[in-house]
Amino acid sequence: MPEAVTARKTALSRDRIINAAYKLAKKDPMNALSMRKIATVLKVTPMAIYKYFADKNELTAAVIDKQLTDSHLVPEEIDRNDWRLWLKTSFSRMWDAYDSAPNMIPYMTHATSFGPAVLQWQNETLGVLINAGLTPKQSLTAYAAMSELATGSNILVPVRERGVEKVFPTIWIALKNGTVPLPDEISKAHNSVEDYPWLLMCGQAMIEDMKDSRRAFINGLDLILDSVNCQILANQKAD
Repeated sequence: MPEAVTARKTALSRDRIINAAYKLAKKDPMNALSMRKIATVLKVTPMAIYKYFADKNELTAAVIDKQLTDSHLVPEEIDRNDWRLWLKTSFSRMWDAYDSAPNMIPYMTHATSFGPAVLQWQNETLGVLINAGLTPKQSLTAYAAMSELATGSNILVPVRERGVEKVFPTIWIALKNGTVPLPDEISKAHNSVEDYPWLLMCGQAMIEDMKDSRRAFINGLDLILDSVNCQILANQKAD
């Protein structure tokens, strides 16, 4: 059957291809987002997809754009002059987007280009930071720090869990059973406390972070925003 007829029969469109690719990307590893696999899902030939996308990189950019658009990273309902709330809302939504589709993180980190939704969000974020009182360089640094925190926080969730499991095995068992040990129990949970004194001191906080990874991310984001606020005040004094 000719490709044009196949495309008509399946009502092939750019949006339909992006939606199918997004579903694959959310559940499959990096090598899953191939033209051939997407074509198989849509029951068309790979060449039919190439009529809408020049290559995999262009399609990947479109899939990332869909994720960010659906996540509403630009909080239009918030006044941009309220820069802290705007940024906290935006990057919290970014964290939520990764948390709901963790397999999208490799696509984002390996992307060779970005679509208009990503570029618009970056532009809006930098604009909020600059208008708040940061220099362009400071704004770029703050944007990168918050983006990397949102991404890394999601990636490191299982790493933190393995760390607690190794250093505080009895604490880990308690957590897996749905209980929260008391601080004095933490100090008794490890046979070589002297080897990890600072980890022990932060043990309760580590447990709290593990039980609520989103709250741990928000705490980190607040630290960055506090630093941004201090820099804005310093810039104002210097003017």
